[in-house]
Amino acid sequence: MRKKTLLSLVVVLFLVQSQAQLIPDKQTLEQKIDSLFQRINNDRSPGISVTVIHDGKIIASKDFGMANLEHKVAFTHQTPVRLGYSGAREFMCAGLALMEAEGLLRFDDKVKKYFPKLPAWSADVTIQDLLNHSSGFDDEWATMLLMQANMDNRVDKEQLLTLLYNQPKPQVEPGKGYMYSNSDFALLRMIMEKASEKSLPDYLQLKLFAPSGMNATFMNDYLDEIIPGLADKYYGSEKYFKQVGVKTSPGGNYRIVTTASDLEKWAIALEDSTSVAAKAFRRLYRNARPIPVLSPQIHYVFGHEWHKIENTDIVKHGGVNEDFYMTHIPSKKITIIGFGNAFENMSVVMSLSNILLNKKADSKITAPLISTNPVTINKNELAKYTGRYFEQRPVGHSSHLTNIRFCDIKQVDDSLHFYYTSNEYFTMIPVGKDLFKDPDFGTIIKITKPHPDSAMKIQAWPTDGSIINLVKVNTATNFSKEYLKQFTGEYHSKHLDFYCRIVLNESNQLVIRRPTISDKELVPDGENRFLFEMEAGGDSWYVVAVFTKDKNGRIDGINMQHVRMMHHRFEKVVR
Repeated sequence: MRKKTLLSLVVVLFLVQSQAQLIPDKQTLEQKIDSLFQRINNDRSPGISVTVIHDGKIIASKDFGMANLEHKVAFTHQTPVRLGYSGAREFMCAGLALMEAEGLLRFDDKVKKYFPKLPAWSADVTIQDLLNHSSGFDDEWATMLLMQANMDNRVDKEQLLTLLYNQPKPQVEPGKGYMYSNSDFALLRMIMEKASEKSLPDYLQLKLFAPSGMNATFMNDYLDEIIPGLADKYYGSEKYFKQVGVKTSPGGNYRIVTTASDLEKWAIALEDSTSVAAKAFRRLYRNARPIPVLSPQIHYVFGHEWHKIENTDIVKHGGVNEDFYMTHIPSKKITIIGFGNAFENMSVVMSLSNILLNKKADSKITAPLISTNPVTINKNELAKYTGRYFEQRPVGHSSHLTNIRFCDIKQVDDSLHFYYTSNEYFTMIPVGKDLFKDPDFGTIIKITKPHPDSAMKIQAWPTDGSIINLVKVNTATNFSKEYLKQFTGEYHSKHLDFYCRIVLNESNQLVIRRPTISDKELVPDGENRFLFEMEAGGDSWYVVAVFTKDKNGRIDGINMQHVRMMHHRFEKVVR
C-alpha cells in the first residue's frame, strides 16, 4: 500500500488551440509555477527544479524544496541527483548508437561473438535483441532472488556470466518474445566495453557528455564515491523517508549522475539535428520495438515513452517505472524538465498544463472526505475486516504476466494491522464508517461489502491521486496434514546449483526454507499450486510455485514463475 508516487512529468504545457496563441512571458509563467509548488517551497520538503524550454531557449526556470532535509540544503539546478536504473538507459543507449557510428560494433552483431560460452540456444541473439528485451536471457535479479534475501546483495560479473552460461533454455523465444531482463543491459555494457576497449564511463564522457556541454554529468560506477552536493532521495507525503536501497550488480551498473542544468543542455542537444545526441537517437529509433505489453503508451526500452494528447505527440524521458525527468512536445518545440529527489513532487506539474491551456482540470479520483479525528470501532466489529486481499493489477512493463500482490489485515486486540509484506505492517486508524487511514503516508482505505453475496472489497487512495482496488479471497486453511506432507522434501535447481527444503512448521503451514533467506510461507492458490513472497529491492513480488507429479502420482519437482521469470525448475531430491 506504500505505493510511491510516480516520478512523472506527463505535462503538456502548451497544447494551444491555434498556432497563433502566444506563449506566456517569463514572469507570468514563473508565477504560475510558483503557485503550483507553493506547498513545497520550504525547508521541510524534498526538492525539484523546473525548466521550460521553447525553440532552444529557456523561458522559465525555478527551484523549490531541499536536496537534503536533515541539513537543510536547498535544491537547485546545480544539485546532482543519481538517476534510477532504467532512467539512465537513455544515455547508455545513446552511447551504443555512437559506437556503431564509429564502426566499433553493429546492432545485428551476435552476442555470442563477444561471449562464446553463452548457451547454444542463444546463437542467434543479437545486440538489437538485448535492446528489445527479446533475448530470452534470465533476469539476473529475478532469478538470483530465489537464493538471496533481496536485490541489495552484491552480484559480480562472474556470477552473472555463470548464471547465463548455464541457462538451460530461454525464458522467451529469442528475437520474438518479450521479458524485461536486467541481464540484457549487463551484457550490453560488457559488450560496449569490449568493443570500445574503454570503460563505459570514460567513453560516455568523451563521446557524449563533453560534446553536449554536460560537464556535471557522469556514469557513477562506485556508490561509495563522494559526490559534492549529491541530493538524497525521499519518498512519502505527510511524512518523508529516505530511500537507501541500492542494487549492486552488472544489470544495474549504469547509474548516471546529472543536474537539471545539464538536462537543459541535453534537451537542447536533442533538438539540434546535427548534435551527436540527436544522431544517436535517429539510429536507435530505426529498428526500435516498443515494449509490447504496455498500452496505450508506446514505451521504448531506451527510455522514451510516447503519448498522444489531443492529437499531439508527447515524449516523456525516463525509466519504465515512470520516473520521468523530461517531457518533450515535438510539434511545439517545447521541453519541460522536472528534476528532483522525490516522486511526490513531480505530479504537481500536471496541473500547470490545465492552467496554461485555460481548460478545466481533468477529473481526478478523490478519496472520501474524512474527519481528522480517529473514531472508535467495537472490537468485535473489527473482525469482519480481517483476511487476505488480492490487488487487482494490470499487466506492467515486465512481461505479459500480472504481478501478483496481496495484503493481509489482521486483528490484534482492538486494532487492525495492515500487512503489506509478510512482516511489515502499519496500524490502521479508524476515521469513519468503513474508513481507515495509514498514519505515515496518509493513504485512505475504504473496506466495504457491496452486496451480501459479494466479497469484501478495499478501495485505497494514496496521496498521489491514484486508486488501488483489492478483493478479499477465501484462503484455504483446512488442508489436512497428510495432504500438505506430500509436498515436503528437498528440492534442487540444477541451473543455480541451489537447494531448498519444503517443510511443515509448527502451525501446520508449508514453508520454503533456504539457508540464505528467512522462511517464507507457501500460500495455497489452487491444486498443487502455492505462492511465496520474494523480496525485490524495497518491494515484494510473489512467486507461483506449481508442484508436478510423475507417472505414479508422486511429487517430482516444482515449476516456479513470476513476472520476470517465465519458468525455473527445482527437481525433488530422492535419496
